[in-house]
Amino acid sequence: MPAPPRPAEILGTPAIPPAAMTRLVVLGRSLLARLHRASAPPPSRIMEAALAGLSPAVLATLCHLDVPDRVTAPVRVADLAGVLDVDPDRLERLLRFAHVHGWLRLDREGQVRPTRVTAFLRRDHPGGWRAWAVFAAQPEVTRALGALTAALAEDGDAFHDANQQPFFPWMASHPDAAPRFDEAMAAGARLHGLLLARALDWTDRRRICDVGGGDGTLLATLVAHHPHLDATVLELPEVVARTPDRPGIAVIAGDAFDAIPTGFDTYLLVNVVHDWDDRDVQRLLERVAAAARASAATTAAVRVVVVESRAHPRPVEEIALSADTLMLALTPGGRERTVDELAAIGRAAGLSCRRWLTLASGDVAMVLEPAAGARSDGPRRN
Repeated sequence: MPAPPRPAEILGTPAIPPAAMTRLVVLGRSLLARLHRASAPPPSRIMEAALAGLSPAVLATLCHLDVPDRVTAPVRVADLAGVLDVDPDRLERLLRFAHVHGWLRLDREGQVRPTRVTAFLRRDHPGGWRAWAVFAAQPEVTRALGALTAALAEDGDAFHDANQQPFFPWMASHPDAAPRFDEAMAAGARLHGLLLARALDWTDRRRICDVGGGDGTLLATLVAHHPHLDATVLELPEVVARTPDRPGIAVIAGDAFDAIPTGFDTYLLVNVVHDWDDRDVQRLLERVAAAARASAATTAAVRVVVVESRAHPRPVEEIALSADTLMLALTPGGRERTVDELAAIGRAAGLSCRRWLTLASGDVAMVLEPAAGARSDGPRRN
């Protein structure tokens, strides 16, 4: 079995920081960003916002050219251009943009140097974050963002309006694009697998089902830290067809909205419920609750763990806010939710929130159980 991934490989930090520290850093960065914007007159702020879309395009171009892979030591722009077979002056213009954002560094001698971010953009980096830079700039995504107005209707679907199909059916019918999406999801899955391995107690757990668990990356990370776990992914048949074999990870092809397999003591739903509107989330959690109740007949203390970006009543400049807007563009009803909103949908589906905790990523992990065996005192923060 492969060695468990280290925080430095996934997070870029030597250890997993406390969630409270992460929150303070997020709030501090948000404050600095607001101060930065407030220091500029309105026309400058409008232009900065209007041109912000250049960032994913430039980042994806650099990844497409494998610039991060080639800049492992200082290299002159002209030499790098020769290797890439591009014009040196035009390449330098992109590199200057990358320098300002910290992806690479241009020194005073005209050399390109790697930064801490550069390593995370390489193809062979274990974190896999390069995939997000590629996915976010794909035409199907940028078309949906360009059609965002269509999402504002009551049943609006910007992705469908821009691409003639809803997101998941579109992915199923475009096998060339689906792997890019899978790789982006796998990057987040590694992060959440690492954090859940440390944040929750797995000592008395044996059988885990990751509902909508993608290509199994999360469970592979979790099992690397807790080898005693018997892990299974439930995914749609078209996803299973492109899922690699992973030692110790079983895969079941099926639709979670139809049925959830029984016999597990933990059900995971990680970055799944934000893809759907409230009605569909309740329907999905009802299926999970039914499976958990059936499993409780043979397995003690069945739990359901839901992990999502945590929305806040007041907007804060953080990834959760961007993720919520991305859901508005890619899905007809998906969204990020507050802890109370998630708990309320869980209750309606027959699941009681026993406790919730904030992960080092800023996401919230909610631990639920079938309502018949729960107290009625509401969610408790860990």
